[in-house]
Amino acid sequence: MCVHAQQIAKTNSGRVVVLFDNGTWKYVDEKPNVKTGSAVQAVTGEVKVINAKIELKDAETMKVNFLNGPSAKLKKYFKHKNIVNADLNLVSKGGEVSLMIDWKVMTGEAYSYFGYIKKGGKISLELIGGKVVDLIYTEEFEPKEYEKYGFSTYKTQLNLSLEQIILLQSSIITKATMTWSKRSEEYKISNPAYFVNELPKLIK
Repeated sequence: MCVHAQQIAKTNSGRVVVLFDNGTWKYVDEKPNVKTGSAVQAVTGEVKVINAKIELKDAETMKVNFLNGPSAKLKKYFKHKNIVNADLNLVSKGGEVSLMIDWKVMTGEAYSYFGYIKKGGKISLELIGGKVVDLIYTEEFEPKEYEKYGFSTYKTQLNLSLEQIILLQSSIITKATMTWSKRSEEYKISNPAYFVNELPKLIK
């Protein structure tokens, strides 16, 4: 499933909204869908979790594009085919949430430029206000290279903690940085409200 890119805007009163291609919009600082006794609040421009308690249901979301943009490394060698793309979906089962990330790198030799995804590698997501959520890989993932077609893929999975779920569903993402075994790169986000929109689908 594909979605069109969303834009971020700020109202005259200072509230942040996401503008959708179909002409609709949504505040991103609305209270997330959490159980009584839980809260997420803004404190001096950051997001703070208070008494985080949520109840998850077994569910799976559709695959949606999250980032799509040029690689600083690939741009040095390729004028056009230099894009890194990541599609995401969430799976909630038995009270645990897994984030599935399908990476597509526009080179048939991804290992030469990026290496593999090592255990302890991370995706750093910066929220509005500057707080960074580090999503850590607990397994290693090798690329599958399609040299004939000029691209490579990494099919990966990592787990989200309760605190990460609360934080990510409370704010849009302003920056995304991936740490590969050979380098770290920041990529253009195509869907900054991904977690705001998708995580509530896993909560009772």
